[in-house]
Amino acid sequence: MKKIVSLAIVGVLAVATVGTAYAADIRGRIEKVDAENNVIRLKNGVELHYGDDVNEADLTPGTSIRAKYESKRGVFEVTSLTVTSKKD
Repeated sequence: MKKIVSLAIVGVLAVATVGTAYAADIRGRIEKVDAENNVIRLKNGVELHYGDDVNEADLTPGTSIRAKYESKRGVFEVTSLTVTSKKD
């Protein structure tokens, strides 16, 4: 009985942490911009979803960026974005 209760508690804790957002930092070079869906794909394959507060004129392939983002429901949502160098 103890084993079943322990497994149930572990299961509840695991499910509770799945939807939790976490914040992170990333640096990379833009590979592609999907302005219609507000998505930046970096050269390493990471896709970042950005909001209306990001200046799309700065988002061109080859530009290096630094972004802070949160993972929400399996999507990386940008909370801040800085251009670190323009495309040569």
